[in-house]
Amino acid sequence: MTRPSLSVVIPTHDTRELTLACLESLAAGGVDTLEVVVVDDASTDGTAAAVRHVMAEAVVVSTTGNVGFTRAVNAGVERSAGAVILILNSDTEVFEGALAAAVAAFADEPELGIAGAELFDPGGGAQWRAGCRPSTVWLFALTSGLGAALARLPGRRLLGAAGAGRSGPVDWVTGAAMAVRREVWEQCGPMDEGYRFYGQDLDLCVAAGAAGWTVAVVPGFRVLHHHGATIGGRPGAVGGVNPALLWSDLVRFVGKVDGEAAARRARTVMRLGGRLRLAVRWLASPLVGAREQWRRDSDALRAAVDALRAV
Repeated sequence: MTRPSLSVVIPTHDTRELTLACLESLAAGGVDTLEVVVVDDASTDGTAAAVRHVMAEAVVVSTTGNVGFTRAVNAGVERSAGAVILILNSDTEVFEGALAAAVAAFADEPELGIAGAELFDPGGGAQWRAGCRPSTVWLFALTSGLGAALARLPGRRLLGAAGAGRSGPVDWVTGAAMAVRREVWEQCGPMDEGYRFYGQDLDLCVAAGAAGWTVAVVPGFRVLHHHGATIGGRPGAVGGVNPALLWSDLVRFVGKVDGEAAARRARTVMRLGGRLRLAVRWLASPLVGAREQWRRDSDALRAAVDALRAV
């Protein structure tokens, strides 16, 4: 039996229509020997049956209970056989030739260990896709909201390379569309299931880099991402991201790779940033029109600050 050149692993939880659109897009990816593994993470919307109906050749793995993104990915990779593993969010769609570009990059660059996609939103704008290893300053900018504010400035690129629009070698790429050489997965994986929702992609990329592999965003590996479609509508989300999960997972990452003292510093800086953000929101609240959404976002940010105590 011929080994597939690419295994696409798609974890899904109650995102049937998005998952079907993702599967439909794979045909334009440009790879013939393609294996598809869909991990249905205890969906209640009939995802597994729908996948089997539209793509009989797909491997469908059903979890026992809602195990979460990371465990679902690991279960899917365990059932895969491809030389390259593409972890793909269910809320993505690949552009024409995108999969071929990823596979070609691994064939042409023996040192390439992990490839990230050029992510775009439905309107055609570039999404955040990669970046440098988080620093203390970056963590403060994240929790305080200053990073997002600076990103909207006309001269933002003078302040440093942005994650949106970036290509070439980086420290990490997002797990929304991340291709991994199987040798790297066997050497540095599986994904760490200790993360609550975020951080496992960052963790794997940093481990691969430390092992001597290159991590890069590959031009031509283009993917549409309905950012926040899987978690953005759930309680605790702000702008498509759950800050309580993100901030606590980042502290866990810092502690894992840099030690507990570094984690304590990160926790302190992030709580300071979060409190500053809440103070600014309190001052600005009389000027806000959509008060109910503003209140929900403030409650989510307050919960994120509180969550840092438990990490």
